[in-house]
Amino acid sequence: MDREEYKQFIEQAADLMEEHGLPHMAGRVIGALLVCMPQYMSHDELAESVQASKGAISMATQLMLRMEVVERISLPGERRHYYRLRETFLEDVMQERTEHFLQHERLFEAGTHLLRDEPLEANLRLTELQAYVDFFAEELPGLSERWKNRREELIRRRMDALEKAKETT
Repeated sequence: MDREEYKQFIEQAADLMEEHGLPHMAGRVIGALLVCMPQYMSHDELAESVQASKGAISMATQLMLRMEVVERISLPGERRHYYRLRETFLEDVMQERTEHFLQHERLFEAGTHLLRDEPLEANLRLTELQAYVDFFAEELPGLSERWKNRREELIRRRMDALEKAKETT
């Protein structure tokens, strides 16, 4: 693995995670855990990998443990703990986003109530936002079910494409 590309990937992951509300260091840890082999790293390995202090890594991993983005594991015969991304972390994040939709729905309903004595046109913006939330509320359960049904097929398709790309290089 090219070291410069690796460092750039770590920073891209950190920037993306930061845009979604995570601290930059947590994003760097996620980036490292996305591409490490084996698929786990110790506290010290994370610190070295992302070139950060052990304190910064500790704060990031504790946050992500609480958020259930990573899990701490032990290996037979080893005294230290290791961290890896939870297999379902992206699905869990999307589920959390569903909860955010519901919070928005309550806010939009409160806004509609606030405008109850105003002309209907005053509610247009809130009505559109409520309709958008309604749409997602209807679609998300089916989307999740379709993912579960197609997960293996889609992963296999991606793995096959990777294998073919390696054969041509």
